[in-house]
Amino acid sequence: MASTVWRGYVSFGLISIPVRLFRAARAERISFRRMYRQAEPEPEPDVEPPPQTSKFTRPINGAGPSESNLRTIPEHIAEAPVLTPLRQVSVRTETNEQVSEAAVVKGYEYEKNRYVALEPEELKSVAPTTSAAMEIQEFVQLADIDPVYFETSYYVTPEEAGEKAYSLLYKSMQTSGLVALAQFAMHSREHVVVLRPGKHGLLAHTMFFASEVRADDEYHADLSAVSDKELKLAETLIHSLAAPFEPEKYRDTYREKIQELIDRKVQGLPAPAAAAPAQKAGVIDIADALRKSLANLKKPAASVSNQAAAPRKPRKVSAARS
Repeated sequence: MASTVWRGYVSFGLISIPVRLFRAARAERISFRRMYRQAEPEPEPDVEPPPQTSKFTRPINGAGPSESNLRTIPEHIAEAPVLTPLRQVSVRTETNEQVSEAAVVKGYEYEKNRYVALEPEELKSVAPTTSAAMEIQEFVQLADIDPVYFETSYYVTPEEAGEKAYSLLYKSMQTSGLVALAQFAMHSREHVVVLRPGKHGLLAHTMFFASEVRADDEYHADLSAVSDKELKLAETLIHSLAAPFEPEKYRDTYREKIQELIDRKVQGLPAPAAAAPAQKAGVIDIADALRKSLANLKKPAASVSNQAAAPRKPRKVSAARS
């Protein structure tokens, strides 16, 4: 079993199902380690001293401080400790000695603590060359492809000389209801790709290979534990929550909070208050929780004047078999 990448709850009405997430697919790569190889005596690395700065100024474009290259910055930033970018260096694990990049090679561990070095020229000789052609192998039904195989999505745009042929392929795939499977190489990697018609043009989705999909790790649900009464209630709740897909409703709130934090720090303001931790759910009968979920959905929305007096909704609960 693969390692857990997340654990929490799937909320379904007033039911909260404790779950874990495991990676269903991952691109397979041969893993190399950075190894030190003794070579000719190494010259001392040239390390440029950091630019001199004062407490209240910063150099522009690496130049030293002078009236011509200093800019005014907020006082709360000027009084903060000077921050200087770092660069990564290679250090021998046995001696903590810094080594030059010329002495670093890629090594593969073929046995415990035994390595073989692979030269850049050797790796380059076996790397797939970026293809000039994406050759369609066959056309299939999109519904026959499990989304677990999808990796990365791209828009496909034609060059001027290929606009008519592009439009022909796009329209014919629209009318046939089929998508294309093609093969090509890109960024030193072989790819299988799905070409499909979008709203206005073609889209391409690179796919995981079958060997990269961990089908054996898929959990097998025990359907014998589900009663007919619970199933009918769950189906009713699903249909009550059905809605058109609108991706604009979903935002990356973490990125937005990071940007807000940066903006506040630049302005010298304190960080926003942390959100209160979520409360753990209790355990209740599934059928009862489904009925309460449906009852809450059927209640009319409270008016603005009555919202303060409106009763609080029951808190979410963990699933239990009835």
